[in-house]
Amino acid sequence: MHILPMQPPPPRYAALFMDNIDPYFREDPGPGLQRITVHKFDIEKDMSVWKPWRTNDGRILPNSDSNFTSIESPFGSGNLIMLTTYFDPEVTKRHFGGYGMRSPIDPALAINSQTFIEFDFYYTRSAAGKYMKFEIWSTSAGGEGIQTNSGAEGTNKTPIYIRTENLEGAYTYNLDFRCGYFSEETWFNKSVKAQVPVPTGTWEYLNIDLLTETDAKVSGGLLMIGNIRITQMDPDGALIPDVVNSKSFSEVAPVKEKYNPDNEYFLVGAGLREAITPNSIGSRHYGLFVSHRNLKPEIHLRAPKWLKDEYPGFTFHPEDEGPEWNLPADYYLGIMNSGKLGEYKLHGHCLAWQKQSPGWMKQIIPQNVTSVQWNSSGSFYTADSGDNGPFQKISKETMRRIYFNHVMYEMRHFMSVDTRYNSGKERGIIPFHSFDVVNTEIHESWHSFIIQKNKNEWKTALRHASWLMAMTDNDINNIRQHYMYLIFRYAHIAVPNAQMAEKYKANYNDPYIVPAYMKMDNHDNNGSIDAYISEKPPLLSYNDYEITVYSKARVICNMIRELNTMWKTDRLYDGRNLIECMGIQGHDTVSPTLTARHQQSAAMFTNLIDEGLLDKICYSEVDIKLPDSAPGGKALAPDVLNQKQADVIGYQYALLFKMFEKNKKYIDHVIIWNQFGAGWQNSYVLFDHEQKASQAYYAVMDPDKFIKGHSYLDNYFFS
Repeated sequence: MHILPMQPPPPRYAALFMDNIDPYFREDPGPGLQRITVHKFDIEKDMSVWKPWRTNDGRILPNSDSNFTSIESPFGSGNLIMLTTYFDPEVTKRHFGGYGMRSPIDPALAINSQTFIEFDFYYTRSAAGKYMKFEIWSTSAGGEGIQTNSGAEGTNKTPIYIRTENLEGAYTYNLDFRCGYFSEETWFNKSVKAQVPVPTGTWEYLNIDLLTETDAKVSGGLLMIGNIRITQMDPDGALIPDVVNSKSFSEVAPVKEKYNPDNEYFLVGAGLREAITPNSIGSRHYGLFVSHRNLKPEIHLRAPKWLKDEYPGFTFHPEDEGPEWNLPADYYLGIMNSGKLGEYKLHGHCLAWQKQSPGWMKQIIPQNVTSVQWNSSGSFYTADSGDNGPFQKISKETMRRIYFNHVMYEMRHFMSVDTRYNSGKERGIIPFHSFDVVNTEIHESWHSFIIQKNKNEWKTALRHASWLMAMTDNDINNIRQHYMYLIFRYAHIAVPNAQMAEKYKANYNDPYIVPAYMKMDNHDNNGSIDAYISEKPPLLSYNDYEITVYSKARVICNMIRELNTMWKTDRLYDGRNLIECMGIQGHDTVSPTLTARHQQSAAMFTNLIDEGLLDKICYSEVDIKLPDSAPGGKALAPDVLNQKQADVIGYQYALLFKMFEKNKKYIDHVIIWNQFGAGWQNSYVLFDHEQKASQAYYAVMDPDKFIKGHSYLDNYFFS
């Protein structure tokens, strides 16, 4: 086999564009650089070169029955490697299992920034929830990990996640991915790619590790891989010219002029890494703003004094003295003061999350629930994965007091003028349009096999962060005592409407309706919360990601249905839904099926709205990644795109916004996850790093025109 020597990436050539080039029309600029195979692993001829090998992180499956072997493919020509896995966390007392294998690369291969490991992956529905990921890495002839830029050994790993949400077909029931029947199960397949994590150097061996899911028991589980190859860009290919974005954000029509409630649309907002100013890109184009991080639970810096007094043996972190809170009122005042009165709206993210919560809170575990891993009964919790010990058992009444205080203080700090919450009449109310009350509390993989067993289940699909679970403890089946119910209930009380204020007063002496812990910290005036009444309380959302996964969307629908139904029988019911809005995060990747999957999940929630069990949906963190499989190839924002890449990003945005328009009566707001440059994980947004309007901007402003003018991409998006 001829192995290409390492070539430096060819230079990029910017196209010369006139300012009057129509961004809504382009003919196919050509195929561009093509990926070619530079090394193929021949499973059929020489399987003997594959050897068992230590995993990158040292995990070894203790059961010797775990193995890999070559078999003739039951789905077509050629051979596959069949992986057989055994792992029992109850026996090993370890949360994760895994085993590795490696093959020489002969001759050794010089790699570059466009080197990928690719293979075909075969799986069944029963694989869901059992496996976490493959890890791809390299060893040298001496067996050590390749040196990286940091000088560490064995750290040049790149993961390929095989969690439920990444298994097309198995969770969507999409028969397009079905490849055949084997070992009494239907099998699905997909092609996967792992970009080599080091941009230069030489690889002598390829290592592939298979890692099990957290605390999953696997007994003889089967997976298969085949057609393993290393690919690089053909150095002799022709580049597609770069796109040239010619118009500044100030020269194009504001996004908010089209998308706003006065036009019978939804609000369009932006995520902020910094405050906006008058005449900035944010103030010109968007009407709703959310900070990426400054309202996450970690702003509750230190435990309250009463908790330290109650648990003197508890080692709280941080231990130093200082303020309990760090609430950025000036930041949000700056946004409000950048425009006319009421011009800009605010979204709060978020009151409860299993990440970015303060260390002292993460030390808390339930008083009575002892299991620290998933079990079939659903009575479980998971301690935070960080090093937050020593852990402290706390009663559910105490933990409810902690979180009731957390919600009251944060929401009333902004939406009241009470000095109790470090506010005041001189500063005034800072009105929030909406709040993410709970963020991403559905576990990333359990939902699939849970829904297969019970289509109406949701409680056992939660992450059960230990400090949140401590609020529920052993009342897991009592919905009124469930932490998801309680946290949203607190948010209704924090900024009440007039109906809530009356009911709170009427039921104040009933300890079941207004428990003692709600009365211990001066959050009412002898049973009255009239001082905090808002004519327009913030819209209360549950927010989560990968809602295009059917089983995850179904679990959340089940949760919203049951919680909102129960709330209507609560004696504090205030005429509003407990969970008013479903926040669908986004952070999507270009795919021919993306928009259809979004429409499928949206339909579940719009049905709830039609039933009166939800008010709105929103798309809360919208940006788009460009994968290597898309026309034009992979790109990472804020890198300049070639013409085809820019058109692909635009086309995907156009399709999404056409879907948003179809559902506009159900959508409260859409938030683009950055004003310009790059969103999350190098995703693309509407304006480039120079704050110029990109193809995505034009696509959003006129989706139909953009799609019609880029028909050369129809075959990719509608194949």
